[in-house]
Amino acid sequence: MVQVVFVHGVANRKSDAGFDVNVAIRDRRFKELAFSSADFTIRNPYWGEFGADPQWKLASVPKFDAVYQALGIGAALAQGDGSEILVAARIDFAAVVGALSVSALSDANEAPAQDQELFWMGAARYAAAQPKPAWLATVTDDAQFCDRLRKEAEAGAAIQGLGFLDKVKAAADKIKSGASNLVNSPFARAGREKITPGLAIFIGDVFRYLRANDARTQIRETISEAIIAAGKQRRPAEPFVLIGHSMGGVILYDLLSRSETVESLSAAIGTKLEINLLLTVGSQVALFEEMKLYEASTSEFSGQTKPVPRPEAVKNWWNAFDKMDVLSFVTSPIFEGSEDFSVDTIAGVLDAHGAYFSSTMFYTRLNARLKNIGLAP
Repeated sequence: MVQVVFVHGVANRKSDAGFDVNVAIRDRRFKELAFSSADFTIRNPYWGEFGADPQWKLASVPKFDAVYQALGIGAALAQGDGSEILVAARIDFAAVVGALSVSALSDANEAPAQDQELFWMGAARYAAAQPKPAWLATVTDDAQFCDRLRKEAEAGAAIQGLGFLDKVKAAADKIKSGASNLVNSPFARAGREKITPGLAIFIGDVFRYLRANDARTQIRETISEAIIAAGKQRRPAEPFVLIGHSMGGVILYDLLSRSETVESLSAAIGTKLEINLLLTVGSQVALFEEMKLYEASTSEFSGQTKPVPRPEAVKNWWNAFDKMDVLSFVTSPIFEGSEDFSVDTIAGVLDAHGAYFSSTMFYTRLNARLKNIGLAP
C-alpha cells in the first residue's frame, strides 16, 4: 500500500465552495494517474481552521464598485474625456510633470537625448517652484495644457524651438492610454479583485504560522497526527510519500528539518521515520530558508558557504514549480539533494498557483518519475 499525506497551502477553508469536491478530485487523480495503484491511502490534514481569520471579512480590500474620495491623479487620468491630464494637474501639478517625464524618458532600448533631459529637468524645476501655477485655471483642455507646459519648461531649460510640443503630447497620450487600461480594463479589475483577497489570506496564514503561538502549535500537531497515522499503518518496504502545496511544503520542511520533531514522530510511530519522497509543489520552502525563518535555520549554511542538506528522514525530494507561478520557488540552489522540476500548466499569472492539480499531465508525468524510483507500479 502507498501511504500519502497531502498538506494543503494557505487560503484553504472548508467553508469555501467546492472544497470537499476539489479534494476528492485531487485524491482520485493521485490514485489513478500518479501512483496508478488501487492499494493507496491518502490523508489530507486540514489546518485552515487555525489560519488567519479576518475579523471584518476582508472589508479592507478596495472595491471597484464603491465610491471613494479621490486623493491623487489616477482616477482623473482614466476619465477619457480629452482633459484628463489637465484635471489631474489641477489635483497635483508636480505629480503630472513627474509622470510625463517618466513616460518621455523611460525607454529601455536607448538613453534619452541630452536636450530631452534638459527639457524635463526644466519642467521639474518649474513644477517645484510653481506647484499650483495660475494658468491651470485658464487652459481648457490637454492640448492647451501641453503647449503651456512646453513653453514654461523650455524657458526653464534655456532651450527653444526644438519641437518639444509633440513630445509632451506623446507623453501625455501614453500616460492616458496606460492609465485607462490599468484602471478600467476587465483584466486589471479581475486581477485586483481575484488576487487581493487570496493574497491577504496568504499573508495572514504565513504570519500565523511563523509566530510562536497556539496557532502554529495546532497546525504542527494536526499535520504530525496525519504523518503518525500513516506511519503506523505503513507496512515495511511500503512507499511513504509527503506532498506539500505552497505553504504546506513549508510546514512539512519545517517539521522534517528539526531533529527533535523527527525523533518525536519516530517515537509515536514506533519505528524510525523514513520518507521515500517529499514532493513540494508551488512552494516557498527555499525562499524562507534564504531568509532564515525556520527554527532549524543556521548561519552555517549560506550562499557564501554551502547549501543546506536535505532532511535526514527524506530519501528523495522533488520540487515542482511553474515559471508563471509567482509564489513558487526553486530549491536546488539552496538545498543539497533536492531536484527541481518545471511544470508548464499554460495558466496565466492569476491562476498558475492553483493550476498544478488541475492538469492531468502533472499527474501522468509524476507517475513516470515515480516508476523510475520504484514508487509506482
